[in-house]
Amino acid sequence: MSRCRTIAAFCCLGLLAMVGCGGPSVPDIVPAGGVVLLNGQPLPNAQVRFIPMLDLGPQYMAVGVTDDAGVFELQCNGQPGACACDHIVTVAEAEFPSELLSENKQLELAQYRKALKNRPIPTGYATPVNNPLSVSVTADVREYNLELKR
Repeated sequence: MSRCRTIAAFCCLGLLAMVGCGGPSVPDIVPAGGVVLLNGQPLPNAQVRFIPMLDLGPQYMAVGVTDDAGVFELQCNGQPGACACDHIVTVAEAEFPSELLSENKQLELAQYRKALKNRPIPTGYATPVNNPLSVSVTADVREYNLELKR
């Protein structure tokens, strides 16, 4: 009987150890947004992504789209804001309006793209690799102003 108890005790300890090894804990999601400027001018209709430098999974990437004044509000895992941690920031073209994506709307799509101000967005900001943008999101700061250069 003592051997069974010993095995049971080791199994319990093993389970407790595995529960404690679930990877990094998820930081709080705090309100976050800001303004994107390209060469000092607002960058409208750009997709902004805050990608945590922790291995949290894609559901904890915060995403927002800029308005005509370059202002964005982030959403993360169904909540407003971003994880309170360090992030790499990407800025790229936002998706085009779905009503302009059909074959017979190519002229309207071309006009829409031509009307976008402050283009093109430099490609170096679109991916996390060699991207110069990073921020540290904290509960004390709600606005993150991003200055892009051509």
